[in-house]
Amino acid sequence: MSAQREHALVVGASSGIGCAIATRLRGRGTRVSALSRRPAPAQAADASFACDVTVPGALEQAMAAAVAAHGPADLLVYAAGLPVMGRTLSVPPDQARLAFELNFWGLDRAVRQVLPAMAARGRGTVLAVLSLSALRSIPFEAYYGASKAAAARYLGCLAQEAERDGVRVKYLCPGFIDTGFLERGGWFGTSVPALTGSGLTEEEVAQAALGLLDDERRFAVVGWKEGLLALGDRLLPGLVEKWVRFRRRG
Repeated sequence: MSAQREHALVVGASSGIGCAIATRLRGRGTRVSALSRRPAPAQAADASFACDVTVPGALEQAMAAAVAAHGPADLLVYAAGLPVMGRTLSVPPDQARLAFELNFWGLDRAVRQVLPAMAARGRGTVLAVLSLSALRSIPFEAYYGASKAAAARYLGCLAQEAERDGVRVKYLCPGFIDTGFLERGGWFGTSVPALTGSGLTEEEVAQAALGLLDDERRFAVVGWKEGLLALGDRLLPGLVEKWVRFRRRG
């Protein structure tokens, strides 16, 4: 009898980084259930389940349907996200709350749906796609960054608790990637700035995600510029902040 295929639930798999991760997972033999508002491309998923994370109960229903169809989840990838950007006090409160609803509370609801079963079986992995803004302050990203930072602290605490039950909890922090993600979000009080990163592609982030799944690290920063910033913040925070301010004035 052949071994049962690993089953991954990928929230936010219809496009962008989530789609790239789902495609790579499926390429290595994982059965992928995609949960998103739109169906995932054929190469990214064995099945798609309609899901709007902001609609009460929709995420839980879609995850339950995926588990009923393909068995318990061995892996949860939470790649859904909402960019709510702009001058902090120009962001409407309802949009600020929406950022937390999708970037933080949606993650929490997804984890609550699968973690007890993973713990009961003594195995499983949770991976969330966060952002460099989860680790450092970035102008015009107050609510987006705060929601991602909250998710990082949540996952860090959860990782220490879940490892006793054989469940691994991890998160990935990429920098800017030119996917149109920022342009699709709401910008308030300012126009979309010209941003540059390390030149990363969605496929490179997906490759980093699978690398993180295969080793013992709990989180990874993706991109050489982003990695230097994160390291500098840990070792020489004052010096890095002076350099960033100098670059902005320039």
